[in-house]
Amino acid sequence: MPPHDFLKTQTLRLATVRVGDLLNTPLESRFNRLAHLARCALGVQAATISLFDGEREWIKTADGANLWEELPLTQSLAASLSRDGVPVLVRDTLEDDRCRLHHLVTRTPGVRFFAVYPLRDQANNVIGALVAYDTAPRQSTDEMTRVLGDVGQLAQRELFLTEAAGAQERLLMKLSSARRQALLDDLTRLWNRRGGLQLLDHAIVNGAGQHEGLGVCIADLDRFKDVNDTHGHRAGDIVLKRSAATMVDSVRPGDAVCRLGGEEFLLIIPAVSVTELTDVLEHVRARVAAQMVRIGEVTIRVTLSLGGYLHAPNEPTTTEDLLQRADNAVYQAKAAGRNVVV
Repeated sequence: MPPHDFLKTQTLRLATVRVGDLLNTPLESRFNRLAHLARCALGVQAATISLFDGEREWIKTADGANLWEELPLTQSLAASLSRDGVPVLVRDTLEDDRCRLHHLVTRTPGVRFFAVYPLRDQANNVIGALVAYDTAPRQSTDEMTRVLGDVGQLAQRELFLTEAAGAQERLLMKLSSARRQALLDDLTRLWNRRGGLQLLDHAIVNGAGQHEGLGVCIADLDRFKDVNDTHGHRAGDIVLKRSAATMVDSVRPGDAVCRLGGEEFLLIIPAVSVTELTDVLEHVRARVAAQMVRIGEVTIRVTLSLGGYLHAPNEPTTTEDLLQRADNAVYQAKAAGRNVVV
């Protein structure tokens, strides 16, 4: 079926899967983990979770891949293979008429194995897909089909659950998909500086009258200029994306990770004690330090310096004051030798 005929069937249309929907939302650990689980369980190079909105394929998360760009639906291989609403495993894309001329096959990354599990809404409409792919052909097995189905069902279930809490959830509910898009960082899929400042404003207001403090942290990748100078800016972009995803996976549900700019990030950790804040930030630091980013034959490791500040409840403050205090702390972390929490 030609792409334009396929779209006329209207089998791919976005329905409301939860309050505010998932389009143009920041990275979420629950989806990151599912993509990672799919990649490892299937033994493939990469896995993604995508959503279709009637005009485009929007990648919610990617593991093992550097694919973040959205695609027109007419150019989406995932959407095309999902049209019948059943799982599809293509052993070798060069031997499949549906795939052999697609740009993912003929150009970088040169996909040779492609597996798709369609994701549906409550009305049984296909609204997205769990995708696994490899640059080498693979023999499909019954076990591989079962694993794809198991992880796909987990991903579909997550579409109907709201995990974001506190200030993030309230901001998501207030904003349309288009307005959220303006608050997301294109590279890392985190909240951008503007979005982060709005979240911090919300957190300050919502923290009034609480018994626990508001944790604010500025995290800075150490010697990131060396990564760009040695390996190039493309490698630097990959390191930023992987580090951003690691930070999201390392904080608690309801905590927010934002990109202030460059290699500098803002972490908003509500309702914590000083001990809890330290524990969260140490966990983030250790996870980033342990990650190994492979780019071709090169493995890159980076560390974070983190400066945290715990704002006591019921004390007046401003976003500027909290950011300045966190900035002072990260300056001390750098001075203390980097890869530390202050």
